[in-house]
Amino acid sequence: MLSKRAKWKHAKASHISIFKIMTLFFVTIIPFIVIPFLVASEFITAATRAPSRAAAADTHPALSRYAKGNLPPSAEIGYGYSVVTAMKEMGLSLDHFDAWISEHPGSSIKHIKYMTNSMQRDVAGIALFIRKSNRRIDEKTAWREAAALVHYSAKYGVPAALTTAVAAAESSFNPDAVSSKGASGVMQVMWNIHNGLLRSNGIQGAPGRNPLSDPEHAIAAGCLLLSRYIRAYGSVQKAMDRYSGASSSSYRHKVNINIAKLMNHQAGLFD
Repeated sequence: MLSKRAKWKHAKASHISIFKIMTLFFVTIIPFIVIPFLVASEFITAATRAPSRAAAADTHPALSRYAKGNLPPSAEIGYGYSVVTAMKEMGLSLDHFDAWISEHPGSSIKHIKYMTNSMQRDVAGIALFIRKSNRRIDEKTAWREAAALVHYSAKYGVPAALTTAVAAAESSFNPDAVSSKGASGVMQVMWNIHNGLLRSNGIQGAPGRNPLSDPEHAIAAGCLLLSRYIRAYGSVQKAMDRYSGASSSSYRHKVNINIAKLMNHQAGLFD
């Protein structure tokens, strides 16, 4: 039978062990759980303060004209290091851009060379992220989607990280995705509900065909709706509830996780 002194020592040792375990947990485990969500939340909060494409353009005259929708001669600006590097990583050359633009004349790919370096970096990082997230997405589609996500996010004043995270949550970037309720495309927008708004903003396809089957039209639609919901509700969280069609903490959690994954993927990517 233990003496009082032995019991006291045993209890003290137990308390010290528990303290060490708790300290180890908070120092090594908690940061990996909390930090991504803090970063993602800060990024989402920034959506309400996101600048328009015109405000985001820097002082280069070509970029100023790009911001106003007037494309300058290609000689005025070109592709940055991040775009060239990402293309090489995919085993592609810049000639592929010309081929894709010829195939899809309205593609946002044609805007890449007129974007700021930071926007080009976002396009390149998102293109790689799309391929990493869903290997069934081919390189051309990944670049079309990435260029559209950056271009239309800037146009409608929504962070590209948010729209990219929503696209990942909605369809895993699959342009052929169709839900049981009729939502379709990369951003899972319902054409039969929103077609009036989308048409009035120039989002339309060939007669008799759902334009949301085109990944860039679908992304333009999703960015437009997110922008309108954020302005209408004054909260990104409420806007996401409206976008998903229900108040869903699990949906917001999924989007937050995707933002954290994207930011982790892009960190130091082209340094």
